[in-house]
Amino acid sequence: MKLAFIHAKPADKISARLTLWFTGSTAYHCGLVDESDGTFFDMSLLPRKLHWPRYHPPKWVVLYDFPALTRAQCEEFLKRDSTITYGWLDYLLFGLRPLYHLVGKSTRNAGGMICSELCANWLAEAGYSPPLQLVPSPADLERWAQQQTTEPRERIHDA
Repeated sequence: MKLAFIHAKPADKISARLTLWFTGSTAYHCGLVDESDGTFFDMSLLPRKLHWPRYHPPKWVVLYDFPALTRAQCEEFLKRDSTITYGWLDYLLFGLRPLYHLVGKSTRNAGGMICSELCANWLAEAGYSPPLQLVPSPADLERWAQQQTTEPRERIHDA
């Protein structure tokens, strides 16, 4: 499986400028990809399975290989985690994340799970050691992924 990070250009999206300002990265979403059959596992309001590839210019994707995580495990985790949701209160608390970190606190959530948290949990269950002490943003998880793999495969889509 590959861990995919979706980036947006700050010049094209205000949300990308805000993400870059708060996290130091333009990565705003992540999921797990099985390129052999075109499947993308991610977390939106619910864990889900979608067709891959699904992101087009001006967005770009960076992929990192994590071979110990299998498609069968992802299918099993998806079934198990299908009742986890991510609601409006979770989005609000995640938006306040920088303020929590300014005062040395961990980010709270309302019981939901964000995309990077789902990916980190699934990778941990496959034997990897992603950052789990705080709710990781996609930027946090990508920084960890960069340290774990020697060659990311970047697929850049330019408009």
